[in-house]
Amino acid sequence: MRAVSILAFILLTACSKEAAVNRGLVDAGIASPAASCMAREMSKRLSAEQLQKLNRAADGSGKRLVDMSASDYIASARRVGDAEVVLVTGAAAVYCDAL
Repeated sequence: MRAVSILAFILLTACSKEAAVNRGLVDAGIASPAASCMAREMSKRLSAEQLQKLNRAADGSGKRLVDMSASDYIASARRVGDAEVVLVTGAAAVYCDAL
């Protein structure tokens, strides 16, 4: 029973993390289908801490993601100071045709 509770908690946390990332991307101007795709990839590969850092960096840029060029986006992601964040978010954006 305890194992089922732990598994349910992990699944719920993963789903809520993906939903939060998706909501943030849509709020940043990414179209819903691309945001869903990116959120799925990013929530699998980035920790909650990395996602929070990315959110803080994006808030400081003053630009919506859809108004950024690829180089603007990379510069914003680099402010996080985490190469994995740059790699994962950039790959997700390209894979999901978001930028």
